[in-house]
Amino acid sequence: MIYASLFAFALLPSLIWLFYYLRKDVHPEPKYLIITVFVAGGISAAMGYFFQKEASGIITSLGNSFPDILFLWSFLQGFLVVAFSEELLKYLSFALPMRGHSELDEPMDFVVYMITAAMGFAAAENLLLFFSLSPETLLPDIAYTSFIRFISAVFLHALASGILGVFIAYSWRFSRKDILLGGLLFATSFHGLYNFLVPKIDTLFYFVSFAALLFAMALCLSLGIKKLRKMKSICV
Repeated sequence: MIYASLFAFALLPSLIWLFYYLRKDVHPEPKYLIITVFVAGGISAAMGYFFQKEASGIITSLGNSFPDILFLWSFLQGFLVVAFSEELLKYLSFALPMRGHSELDEPMDFVVYMITAAMGFAAAENLLLFFSLSPETLLPDIAYTSFIRFISAVFLHALASGILGVFIAYSWRFSRKDILLGGLLFATSFHGLYNFLVPKIDTLFYFVSFAALLFAMALCLSLGIKKLRKMKSICV
């Protein structure tokens, strides 16, 4: 029973946000493609886990050897090893299965599939986290953890990847790869700030900053979606 509960509460946050954003697509995407990209996102999370584990070990060693520039190592850890690698992996989870696919025919599709990849990624992260919990963990504690992930880490993944999806749509429209790179760096910056704020969230200032960050990201994504709906269809 406990394992079924862990599995359900691990997947629920991702599925809720996924269905929420899928409803914003006027022309729904094929279910098999949504499942494919979702699974690809989950696989990329496993790859990211092993990469981050090795890279974090290297950065920790460097930090111990050169403690005078500890801020640099913290920056590399939060922005490069975690934020950039995860945004890149989520992008690849979308780009590799969907490259040149005929279903990518509307600007909003890029947002939908990027969020789908992100939710697969977040679901795998949750599974890794939840199944590492103590067997004595009570069901209310599991539910509470699931809710906190729903309004924080999982929401962050959806917003960052959705914003990147907006940039990808413009990149395809104007055939400019620099827009894609700019979007990747933009999403990474948001993600990196999130990583910086989370450990300090127990103080009021950082809690307000954390909430303001998520609000700003949600606003950026909402405005981006409104602009995409005014854009003509794209055939890739």
